[in-house]
Amino acid sequence: RAAIKAVVSTQSTGQMLSAETPANKMARHGRAMIYVHSKAMIVDDIYSIVGSANINQRSMDGRRDTEIAMGCWETQPGSENLVTDGHVQGLRKSLWAEHLGVYEDVFEFPRSLECVRRVQELAQRNWQHYVKSTSSSFFTKDSDDAYKAGHLLSYPIKVSRAGDLSPATENGFFPDTTAPILGTKSSYLPSRLTV
Repeated sequence: RAAIKAVVSTQSTGQMLSAETPANKMARHGRAMIYVHSKAMIVDDIYSIVGSANINQRSMDGRRDTEIAMGCWETQPGSENLVTDGHVQGLRKSLWAEHLGVYEDVFEFPRSLECVRRVQELAQRNWQHYVKSTSSSFFTKDSDDAYKAGHLLSYPIKVSRAGDLSPATENGFFPDTTAPILGTKSSYLPSRLTV
């Protein structure tokens, strides 16, 4: 969104950007890559942790970055019995509804193969909607695709039976960018840190 605002701001002052710049492409199509810094984990609908720390020297050292986290383990009051329909489950359901664009009965059983397949199907559908969309159609219902697109997208890679990875897009890049889907090897970080 920041990239889109920058383009709109620049255009409103009369400074037109080149039609081929990534910022202008993203503004035209309403797409932008988002870096999410917070982390969340929900386990079996009874334990959750939400925080800012990374698993690296800066976050774990205790003398550099300031990090914060909140954990929740739900049991019934005065009992060791676990709650399976409490606030933690409500958090999962809320996040799934937001990021999938829909909440369905099958999501009540997240361990089921039917649920896993449905989430994968919706993520793939969201990806297809994302790559064909314009800024006016991605966040609303299209005439040809009457559903609310979610934020959770399939990562555009193909995995062969041998385990080899290849990009699932024609040019190997994310839409409107020259960012390679498979990334690139670092020339200055040791392989053991980036593999």
